[in-house]
Amino acid sequence: MSLENWARNRWLEKLGSDREEIERLLANADGHLDDDRKAVASEMSSDAQLSLAWDSIRASATAALPAAGYRVVRGGGEHYRTIETLEFSIDPERKLIPRLDALRRKRNTGAYDDYGLVAQGEADLAGKLAAEARRDVEAGSAASTPARLHKRRLPPGRLRDKMGSAIGRRGLSPIGDYRRR
Repeated sequence: MSLENWARNRWLEKLGSDREEIERLLANADGHLDDDRKAVASEMSSDAQLSLAWDSIRASATAALPAAGYRVVRGGGEHYRTIETLEFSIDPERKLIPRLDALRRKRNTGAYDDYGLVAQGEADLAGKLAAEARRDVEAGSAASTPARLHKRRLPPGRLRDKMGSAIGRRGLSPIGDYRRR
């Protein structure tokens, strides 16, 4: 299977690669990662920590698709498919995807059925995988995005620093602040 096959199956649609969109999605992932770190420091529930880490993982996976020139078709199962497409970007051997799928099921159970079932170790693993996915997607998108888009690329860490300082200084959400620049 390939991204082209997924597009033929109408699970993905082809788009142009957009550096600003990728940076916005990675900033979204950074915001969720930052919230996850705050949740850990304040001893929020492991369910809340897992949920925040999962949101970061999903945002990172979403950013990997525009780097390849695609996006998931809306209308059912898009979050699941977004994670599955990591096979074509950062997880070609499919070692990460089964672990993420287990975390997805655990997060869904806590969000929709039985709150309080997430162990702290699962939340910690989710946070670790979220940070790794974020890093790997940024590295992979830099390698797969056309050279013309790299001209506008911020130096490594600059987006995170700008977002982090803006969040801390004004208390704004990463997306809200990012769109004002």
